[in-house]
Amino acid sequence: MPAYFKYWGKAAKAEEGKPTRYHLLPYHCLDVAAVGHVLLSMDDALRHKFSAITGLEEHVCYRWLALFLALHDIGKFSVTFQNLRPDLLERLQSTDSSKPYTVRHDSLGNLFLKFSFESEQLGFPGISYGEWQDVVMTVVRAYTGHHGVPPQMKGPNGMPLNFSSFFGKEDSSAAALYVQDAGAMLCGKLGLLALLSPCELEDPMKKASWLMAGFVVLCDWIGSNSTWFPFCEEPMKLEEYWEHRAIPYAEKAILEAGINTGSPIAELSGFSGLFPRIASPTPLQRFVEQCPIRSSQQLFILEDVTGSGKTEAALLLAGRLMAAGCGKGFFMALPTMATSNAMFSRLAEKPSPDELPVYLRFFEKKTEPSIVLAHGARHLSETFMASVAGSGVGVAEEESASAQCSAWLADNRKKALLADVGVGTLDQALLAVLPARFQALRLLGLASHVLIVDEVHAYDPYMNKLLQNLLGFHAALGGSAILLSATLPTHVRGDFIAAFARGCDDHQELDPKIMRYPLATAYSKDDGVREMPVEATTQRQCSVGVRLVAEENEVVRLIAEAASEGKCVCWIRNTVHDALAGYASMKDAVGEDGLMLFHARFAMGDRLDIEKTVTASFGRNSTARERRGKVLVATQVVEQSLDLDFDLLVSDLAPMDLMIQRAGRLHRHLRDEHGNPLLEGPDRRESPWMIIHVPVPEDSAGGNWYKSKFEKAAFVYPSHGCLWLTARLLADKGELKMPDDARELIEAAFSEKADRIPIP
Repeated sequence: MPAYFKYWGKAAKAEEGKPTRYHLLPYHCLDVAAVGHVLLSMDDALRHKFSAITGLEEHVCYRWLALFLALHDIGKFSVTFQNLRPDLLERLQSTDSSKPYTVRHDSLGNLFLKFSFESEQLGFPGISYGEWQDVVMTVVRAYTGHHGVPPQMKGPNGMPLNFSSFFGKEDSSAAALYVQDAGAMLCGKLGLLALLSPCELEDPMKKASWLMAGFVVLCDWIGSNSTWFPFCEEPMKLEEYWEHRAIPYAEKAILEAGINTGSPIAELSGFSGLFPRIASPTPLQRFVEQCPIRSSQQLFILEDVTGSGKTEAALLLAGRLMAAGCGKGFFMALPTMATSNAMFSRLAEKPSPDELPVYLRFFEKKTEPSIVLAHGARHLSETFMASVAGSGVGVAEEESASAQCSAWLADNRKKALLADVGVGTLDQALLAVLPARFQALRLLGLASHVLIVDEVHAYDPYMNKLLQNLLGFHAALGGSAILLSATLPTHVRGDFIAAFARGCDDHQELDPKIMRYPLATAYSKDDGVREMPVEATTQRQCSVGVRLVAEENEVVRLIAEAASEGKCVCWIRNTVHDALAGYASMKDAVGEDGLMLFHARFAMGDRLDIEKTVTASFGRNSTARERRGKVLVATQVVEQSLDLDFDLLVSDLAPMDLMIQRAGRLHRHLRDEHGNPLLEGPDRRESPWMIIHVPVPEDSAGGNWYKSKFEKAAFVYPSHGCLWLTARLLADKGELKMPDDARELIEAAFSEKADRIPIP
């Protein structure tokens, strides 16, 4: 019996009077390798992606992936790990040990392989370790980081790890024998021989190592489940265990886990096939229906006014990219939990008993794609909980494969990006490029998806920089992306393009030049940057009158006057503190019956209830009876992605892009003179007006110009020069003509002058 059968890999809890159940270490390693083998055999796109990034032929690439999966827990051969269960150490090896477990087994695996290769105690057929050291250790570090962080190189004392402190001669010999036998079984006579030289492979392997690190985490999570992989204590040939146990168990586990191995993508029959209820697509929607699509990774940036159907356009574009082989699904990232909840409901709920939910229309009929909501309070979303429970509203009428799949994916937010369709907050995607545990698993999930980021203008410079890094990683790993914005400065658009291009190893100058608006921008390495003006949506071509008001009591009076005339009003404040103060002022002016407060600091359950009430009062289907005389005091939670419509909008001063975004909440839907919805024709309400609460933007304004009026908001929007320019531009114009003025105003407000606050 080979010595490696004297080592345990998994064990049940010890129970008094009963023999301990355990799983032999070689079997656990093969379980994880079998999961990887089955995943790759089922998932053509993932197999092609690994091959394309490394430059290796698929059969050679498979050998690298499978062998190192089988070695991922090689560190458990250490006596310090085996001594975690002294009873099993005594039972299997007839010995005991006093060595404590001070360094985790994943780091010990890295130590073992590094030491064994360098000392030539281990080797691979056809490979000279001296030449291949950098390539091999890149892969080793990725696989031995399977607990979500890179392996440690030093011990708790800060000193480099000493091999002999953790591995005795018997341990080292047993592990080496296992490597030899597993390698012979998985790689055969060809070994890991590649047509490429180590110099040619070094950089591609470093790039692919990000995917490998996520891949081994996923395989280990599935392969460690003792329900799917029952404990086995009986020694048998590795080939026998692999063929008769590991592979069948892995096939069953992957089926039950519902991992996105590629639900067949449907060929969308144009815009009407995805959104049959929209009879007349907007110009942007017609554009994405016809625009050229490549089969390699590409970036699209869609800029259009609020209410122009950007979300539907992005979904259609994502479907076309998926059909072209650029993704097996999509992940939609939004600014807030509220907007994520609303988007999840739009995608997952049935529009009617006879219609499929939108997300199912992306895939062939009779398939079971998964959909998951990814944010910290998703358990409070009724639609999401119904989807993972497999009962009740909207998503599933019975316990189905998709419900079981979604439940497994949903039990940990780190898995959410593995679903066929994901919806969540942007931070869930950004964690893929932050030093967070298991970030590589998120990268693996995103790499197979079309990434859609909504409201990209809503993020501050720090978040924008993180998004640029994410776009670079996503492109490097073969992913495509779609960015949506109502108002995006040209230099920011250029930054996003440059970041994505760098991920494609394209370092040429790619500055966008066209200043037209609305605009669709596309980038691929083959075509470079293509800027394509889009016709404006007729319904959203409007002129909004602008009035600047300095005194808060005058703001309150104007809101109360409008409410008394039956208009519905929204006052957007820049901080929760100011929203509370505004609500208190309005309570005295209009009473509490028609007054609402909405901000992000409510307890999540209360916030979701308020969101429903706000949507019912001001949403697309609200009637004159529900809207009449209502006043909403809110923070920025209403300016992004919520489909709300007001008769009068009041806003504290914010940067120009956000002012334009907020103005889009005026007359968003067609209504008659009373406020009831119309199906067609012109809006019959009075011309829209926007009141801006702002200190007077005088030439002599000093450094405290904004802070003197909005002490707390001064920290929310720190570029006070940009704010002064915004106020001055709006005061000079006296109106917002959309979309005609959008580009001019954005470029002026975000010019270099924005950093120079006027000094008296």
